[in-house]
Amino acid sequence: MNPKCLSPALAAFALAGSVLAAPPAERFAFKGIELGSGIAQIAGNPKFECRSSSAPAADTICGLRPRETETIAGVPVRSMFLFYYGGQLTSMAIHLDERHFTQVADALRAKYGGVPVQTETLRNLKGAAFENRTYAWKSASETLTAQRYAGRLDQSTIRYSADDLIRGIEARRAVVAKDP
Repeated sequence: MNPKCLSPALAAFALAGSVLAAPPAERFAFKGIELGSGIAQIAGNPKFECRSSSAPAADTICGLRPRETETIAGVPVRSMFLFYYGGQLTSMAIHLDERHFTQVADALRAKYGGVPVQTETLRNLKGAAFENRTYAWKSASETLTAQRYAGRLDQSTIRYSADDLIRGIEARRAVVAKDP
């Protein structure tokens, strides 16, 4: 909104509203791949291969081809999966070596701002304790989560989720479940 095009009273109201409102959050994206984007962006990219899926929030899953590589914050990615439903990207999961977690989490904090860290203690089968750290950035419709230990002690996960799209899928599935 351009205050020069408004009456002085309306311009003052618009300016006051913009000062009181929080600035719009940056969209969560990975190298130009935004949540909610169409599958054509990836399906036409030779780095990725896609396959049909029956996952709850994805009818198509795309991943890096076996010999393709990718990085996040300058560190190599172990694997990367993009989950699509109805041709729209609902979530992304990026797995990396745990030893690079701090570097990636620091880069995400620099880009999206600081957030409180959630910690929990995990124990392996021998009883050794490990501190798991999880950072979560939220916008009105998206979540970005960085988790130090994800299923294994040597693997971390960065997960992007389009919360509104996933809630819409769940609502449609609930309606179908009530009246198949």
